[in-house]
Amino acid sequence: MTTQPDTDGAAAKEYARRLQAGDEILYLPEAAVFVRKSVGTLRYYRHLGIGPRSFRHGRNVAYWKTDLILWLAEEAAQPAGRSDGAHALARPQVGRSRKVDRRSRDAR
Repeated sequence: MTTQPDTDGAAAKEYARRLQAGDEILYLPEAAVFVRKSVGTLRYYRHLGIGPRSFRHGRNVAYWKTDLILWLAEEAAQPAGRSDGAHALARPQVGRSRKVDRRSRDAR
């Protein structure tokens, strides 16, 4: 029988350590207000994996306030925006059908 690492125990210790240090949990709407982005934008960033570090807290998406501050600092350190282009390549147009305007189709 193999034993798996106690990830829940490690997460609980991290949670307790952060709370003792004065960090607080912000849920998605609160985090959106804090970073001045819309809730939809933060969801999209989370989907792409380019947003601040988040986790599930019950049924809710949550963020540590410290992680939001660190993410904002990283964003501010990139004067020309994202150098990896992750946001631009998020939804490639390859393989999608082009919607043809009915008027231009009938004119052919």
